[in-house]
Amino acid sequence: MTQNGVVTKLLDKHTAEVSVTRGTACGRNDGHCASCEACVYSSQLFVKAANNIYAKPGERVVIESRTASIMGATLLIYLLPLIVFFAAYAAALLLGAAQSTCMWISLVGLAAGILAAVLIGRSKKEITFEITGYPR
Repeated sequence: MTQNGVVTKLLDKHTAEVSVTRGTACGRNDGHCASCEACVYSSQLFVKAANNIYAKPGERVVIESRTASIMGATLLIYLLPLIVFFAAYAAALLLGAAQSTCMWISLVGLAAGILAAVLIGRSKKEITFEITGYPR
């Protein structure tokens, strides 16, 4: 996954802090989204990136991260709680629980899935970025 940003400062010889504009849900990054209230404001993110091209503060750069690590994090956050939710419901149903009991057990499973996603997400190493060049 690639994105444009601006080097804000050098952290050391091979690492820089890069300012990146967080995208909105509608795909616009100009802060004038009229389609919904939730994504009106885009904000700046500051990420640490490997600076192997020796970019200097103020320069516009292209940063890149491994798509696999982002997709893995996304799957973990969104799918794990749903899988546990449905598995808990199915297990309760197979054990002969009443419909209302199955629903409560599945909600407990959803909460457990969310907790597991948070704990696993915290234990994983962070997504790494690398400055790969300058925008064209």
